[in-house]
Amino acid sequence: MHPTSLDWTIVVISIAISFAPAILLARRAGRSTAEFFTSGRAAPWWLIGVSMVATTFSTDTPNLVTNFVREGGVANNWAWWAFLLTGMATVFFYARLWRRSRVLTDLEFYEIRYSGKPAQFVRGFRALYLGLFFNCMIMAAVNLAAVKIANVVLGWPMGKTLAICTVLNIAFAATSGLWGVMVTDLIQFGIAMTGSFGAAYFALKQPAVGGLSGLFRQIPATTLAFVPDFGDWRLTLSLLVIPLTVQWWSVWYPGAEPGGGSYIAQRMLAAKSERDALAGTLFFNVAHYALRPWPWVIVALASMIVFPNLSDIAATFPYVDPHLVGHDMAYSAMLKFLPTGFLGLMIAGMLAAYVSTLSTHLNWGTSYLVHDFYRRFVRRDADERHYVFIGRIVTGLLMLAAVGVTYALDSARQSFNLLMSIGAGTGLIYLLRWFWWRINAWSEIAAMASSFVVSIAFFAAQKSGVAIDATTVLLVTIVVTTVVWIAATYLTRPTEPATLERFYTRVRPAGPGWRAVRERMGLGPSPDSLADSLLGWVLGVAFIYAALFGSGSLLYGRWAQGLVWLAVFLVSGWGLVMLLPRLWSGSRSEGAVGTPPTKAVVLARGLGTRMRAPDAGVGLSAAQAAAANSGMKAMIEIDRPFLDYVLSALADAGFTDVCLVIGPEHTAIREHYARSAPSRVRVQFAIQAKPLGTADAVLAAAEFIGNDAFVVLNSDNYYPVEVLRTLREQHEAALPAFDRDALVRDGNIPAERIARYALLDVDAEGYLRRIVEKPDEATARALGAGAAVSMNLWLLTPAVLGTCRRVPPSPRGELELPNAVQLAIDEFGVRVRAIPVRAAVLDLSQRGDIPAVAERLRGTPVRL
Repeated sequence: MHPTSLDWTIVVISIAISFAPAILLARRAGRSTAEFFTSGRAAPWWLIGVSMVATTFSTDTPNLVTNFVREGGVANNWAWWAFLLTGMATVFFYARLWRRSRVLTDLEFYEIRYSGKPAQFVRGFRALYLGLFFNCMIMAAVNLAAVKIANVVLGWPMGKTLAICTVLNIAFAATSGLWGVMVTDLIQFGIAMTGSFGAAYFALKQPAVGGLSGLFRQIPATTLAFVPDFGDWRLTLSLLVIPLTVQWWSVWYPGAEPGGGSYIAQRMLAAKSERDALAGTLFFNVAHYALRPWPWVIVALASMIVFPNLSDIAATFPYVDPHLVGHDMAYSAMLKFLPTGFLGLMIAGMLAAYVSTLSTHLNWGTSYLVHDFYRRFVRRDADERHYVFIGRIVTGLLMLAAVGVTYALDSARQSFNLLMSIGAGTGLIYLLRWFWWRINAWSEIAAMASSFVVSIAFFAAQKSGVAIDATTVLLVTIVVTTVVWIAATYLTRPTEPATLERFYTRVRPAGPGWRAVRERMGLGPSPDSLADSLLGWVLGVAFIYAALFGSGSLLYGRWAQGLVWLAVFLVSGWGLVMLLPRLWSGSRSEGAVGTPPTKAVVLARGLGTRMRAPDAGVGLSAAQAAAANSGMKAMIEIDRPFLDYVLSALADAGFTDVCLVIGPEHTAIREHYARSAPSRVRVQFAIQAKPLGTADAVLAAAEFIGNDAFVVLNSDNYYPVEVLRTLREQHEAALPAFDRDALVRDGNIPAERIARYALLDVDAEGYLRRIVEKPDEATARALGAGAAVSMNLWLLTPAVLGTCRRVPPSPRGELELPNAVQLAIDEFGVRVRAIPVRAAVLDLSQRGDIPAVAERLRGTPVRL
């Protein structure tokens, strides 16, 4: 097998095209660790989906599939086909939860889910255990496959291949960050899939094979079967029953982790929304299990005719290192039949697949070692560029470590079995920790330790010549590990209640497992439906298996069987089309708003201290003076109570339900609306027992709010109808960002009073970054003369109720709504849109405001 100059030209061009994104995006990747490791959380679903597929398609994947088919037939692939159940569970149960967590890596999860020193330990330990040891094992398996391919196709020795691959991967992964990795994945996946289909086509063209019909005529029916021979119960147990009943939920394996994790979690965390996380993970599973397997299977089956024995491979390629010859090498051996040009395309495709996988593992492993270990435990005070620089250094060292491990492996199957056994028994924790509050950090520590000790003991015994089959190793490890971690869960203290509350408020998992926490803390329900998730899981599994086995049936020429699978494919696909919009409607961020809200919470509980203060220079009517003396600003007469104007504006803007938050003594407000009986708005009341602040006032209306978005506003401000209407039309949490000059020019508020109002720090995308209450002169100068002003008018979702409960008192001793919103932004990643507004607000804060407000409102139509 000798590549020509044309082949090498194709390889060079492919490398150049693939590396272009790394160069173009290098500067962006260097801005921060968020850009370097999660692409700024801005990736669309199709990009993260293709990137997941490209990452799981590496040089070792077709080798592993070939190994499976040659040793146990097509049905042997159930060793990884069974992981579809895991993948679809990640799609429908966990993708949205990961995105809501807003962690930078999945290991950061430990310190938002668990508490204390154990949480810190498990994060730091897994950073080293997974980022270094486990990750090097995976990369070594990928390196080994590259070595075998290069040895067969190019005649290169192991050292030369590893040296060239090391330079390529370090140069690429250390430069590009996750943006470059994902964009390059998109290009490389197309190249690799083209090469895979080309390899299958030319394998079938060989005279000894005789096309599809000749292939299936020569291969025994037992080898072609989709399921193992049920007459051999040991084989059926190990190949089908165990994978489908135990393995998929109990074993942690990169790319197929129960509950999602590693680079799959990294891609979900990089998604720009929950919907993109769900859709991208769904696309990955469809492509991974339904699109890719058959070209590899076809080549593997053809190799059984062309190279029936390992000695045939050795005889055909006498220059190949004898210790590398195995069934997994048969895939590489079949590439000798590719013609000029196609061989170059295939080399480029395999190189693309290799670099795609290695660059992802290098970026993922580095994120653990830098963000979860170095930054968390070694140096916490450096700037972002320092951590990116350290990340690039660690990337190079990680690649060198993987090269060292490569020399210890013999085959892809050996690595696969070892990694499966090391992760055995831990998977159930990764499924349940989202949905059961009782699991704690000690549960995970116990599971990791027991799984590792048992699997390494079995590995050492096997290396010493003890005959122990893989099924026994797997089952024993699962049983021991599960018993140990469940015992540890009940023998150790639960996670601290405050940590559990914060986690639930941020992630909002569904199901009964968090009922105790919800009831104890008075937290709201989850927006998710476990029933819908379960239905999506069943439909998704049926859809992909129908595509996989339906296409296989048609390749085999079994038309009746193929039509049955086609029917299952169409029915399950229709079910998914009907279900996904319902799931996506719940897959909104903390600040997302669905249909235009109709509820408004009006804060009317204030003591009116400034309004009670006498002002001899202001002439008031007897009714106005009486209302001012009582502090009930909302009931000050301007032909009718001021609050009527506020409610009429809300009705004009489209709000139909209003909750007035009042004090126990405010019977006059109740009586007024009992007499007037508004018809355009339904008025309810919520009692705030003590004037503890605006956040506490919103909590008083929690029952009225329920699960709906709502606006909250002051009862002593009259906001223009067009501002309220604009706010209602937003699809996310928002507030009007008022222009201070317009407030002074067109309203009744003097400039010196506005200077004391809260200023808004808004980012380049138009989202609120910080709200500064009572800004001093230095802060006001820093924000600039054009900084917008808050008038305490908000569009919010029920998620803010959680932070209203947790917000600490302000210096005035009150629980302030702006501080609760700031907490939601800082801790839970809520995005609040700041809408630029040039309009006046009429403010009724003190007696001197009454004549000016009355003059402006007199004659304004009021319709309740």
